[in-house]
Order: sequence, then C-alpha cells, then structure tokens
Amino acid sequence: MEENTESGLALLFTAPIATVSLIIATAFGGIIGSVVWMLGKVWQIGFPAFWRIKIEKKEVSKSPCPEGGIKEGVILGIAMSVVMFIAWVLAQDSLDNSEIRGHIEPFGLLNPWLYFAAFVYWFTFNSLLEEYLFRWFIFEKFETFVGGKWAVILASLAFTSHHVFVSAAMFPWWAITLASIGVFTGGVMWSWLYLRHRSIWPSYVSHVIVDITMFGIGAYILFA
Repeated sequence: MEENTESGLALLFTAPIATVSLIIATAFGGIIGSVVWMLGKVWQIGFPAFWRIKIEKKEVSKSPCPEGGIKEGVILGIAMSVVMFIAWVLAQDSLDNSEIRGHIEPFGLLNPWLYFAAFVYWFTFNSLLEEYLFRWFIFEKFETFVGGKWAVILASLAFTSHHVFVSAAMFPWWAITLASIGVFTGGVMWSWLYLRHRSIWPSYVSHVIVDITMFGIGAYILFA
C-alpha cells in the first residue's frame, strides 16, 4: 500500500505538472511563457531524480542497454518513419501548406535557422527528456498499479495528452487528431521497448529517427 501511495504521488507531481507548465507557456508566450517553460523543464528533470535518490533511496542509473536493444530501436524507428512518410504522401494533396504555414508563423519557425535550431534541440534534448520522464519514470509508476502491459497504455496516454495541448496551439483539429494517433502509437512502441529492455536508450534512438523524419517532412512543407 505504501508503494502504491508513493507511486501515486510521484505521478501526480510529474505528468500533470509537465502538461500544465506547457499549457501556460503556450498560452502566455513572451517572457512569462519562456520562464514557465524553462521551470517546467527543470522540474521534469529534477523531480524524478530527487524522487529516486531521496524518496526511493536508490542510486543514479545510466539506464544500461542490453545487447540488441539499440538495433531494435533503429529498426522500429525506421519502420515508423516509413509509415509516417507514406501517410504524408497519401495525404499531401489534401493539405493546405499555406494554412499550415499560417499556424506555424507566430512561433517564428518560418525562419530556416530557427527551424533548424528547434530541430537540433528536439532530437538532442527534448526527445531524451521525454524518454527519461515518460518511458522511465511515469511508466514505472503506472507499472506499480497495473503491471507492465497496462502501464504501456497508460504511459502512452499521458505522453499523448502532453502533446495534444501543443498541437492545439499550432494546428487545425484534423491535424491534431492525426498527430495524436501518431504520438499514441509511438508512445506504445517506445513504452514496449522500455518494458522489454528496461533502458531508455533503444526508445530514444527510435524517437530520434522519427523526429528526423518529422522535421524533414515539416521542412518540405514550410520551405519547399
């Protein structure tokens, strides 16, 4: 019972707060939005580490990857990227690129250099942070309550809800729906990799490959 209580508190102080900080940052923008966004990132890094060291009394781990894990991550990332690319090819005739640019413009991402900077940040830091938070910490806390298989679903739902609010500020409803399906599918695949290997590195490698594909398609839409 004590373990369940601790896991419930840990979940309460991670997934909702990460999402709320993102909503506030997106809604306010400017200096306030930037400060809230930065504080949210610090919390997402610091709280799980604090919880592991001070509450659970466990040592810091580098999340070592067993043999074959990275290879599985690469294969899964390529497969997901192929599906994403095919879906885009099939849907591109119905996409209004000027409308998409209109939604992106307020965020400054029509500047190629800012877009490239966002890309570098995304796959070097943001993807790793999401694996650390959602695939390790949040997944394991859900696992305490419902076991590994259901934790895959619940952690993926938390991952998806976190992204929905960002998409809502930038894209029309149909794009948000498609993006949510894609994010949930990715969350399931990456949570499954974590359940299988107990390491964030296979899912991180897969995540990076998907991000490269996503930003590549985005660059074509915005700048071609």
